Order: sequence, then C-alpha cells, then structure tokens
Amino acid sequence: MAVVCSGISAYDLRLSIKAITAEAIGLGESVRIANDGLAYLVDNGKSDVCHGWVLEAAGAGVMVTIVTKCRMKVSTTQTIGARAYTGGVAGGSAPSTTLAAAGVVVGYAWQADALMLQVPIPAADG
Repeated sequence: MAVVCSGISAYDLRLSIKAITAEAIGLGESVRIANDGLAYLVDNGKSDVCHGWVLEAAGAGVMVTIVTKCRMKVSTTQTIGARAYTGGVAGGSAPSTTLAAAGVVVGYAWQADALMLQVPIPAADG
C-alpha cells in the first residue's frame, strides 16, 4: 500500500538535483535516475536504487527538483526510531517505516508523522 507525503518540511537546495520525469510522480515519492537521464518512480519494477524525492507532483516530461536529504511529513503513522524504506509498491510511494524490508533503507522516523531521509551513498548502480 502506498504512503502519501503531506509535505517536505526541510531540505537543502545545495543537495538537490533537477531531472525530467519519465512518468507522473507524486509529491515526495521516491525516484531514481535511469541511464536515459529521466526520473522514474522507485516501485515494484525497480526498488533497489533511490536518488531522492520529488519536491512537487508532476506529470511526465516535466523538469522537477529532486531532494537528496530532507525532513518529510507523511499521512501514515510511523514507528518512531524505525528504519524507513522506499518500498516496492506498484505506482510508487513516499518512504515509510511500514514498508519494512522492501526497497532501500533511506532514513528513519523521528516523529509519528515525520521522517528524516537521506539518499544512501552509493545510491546503487541504477
């Protein structure tokens, strides 16, 4: 089940990147940059790499800002202190502690509705 991001409360612009979306992507959903240079959802098709989270929802073919380190608010109750995963959810998802053992570990919950996230280094080979 997908987790919905209700906002990104803090990020560092110096640690963000820009990319064109290959598909529609929702606010805060985990994305990867493929070898064609486009941003794709981290989902059940490919969940072993994460390059960040989109700062705003966008359709396909749109330039978006991808943050690589942030504090994110989510609508699903989190387990405080637990690892947050990107998940392998069809259609994509924001990270969550409820997606345990699926995808990439990208941070932890520091509040019941908030995550501290950072892209792992290396993110993977894409």
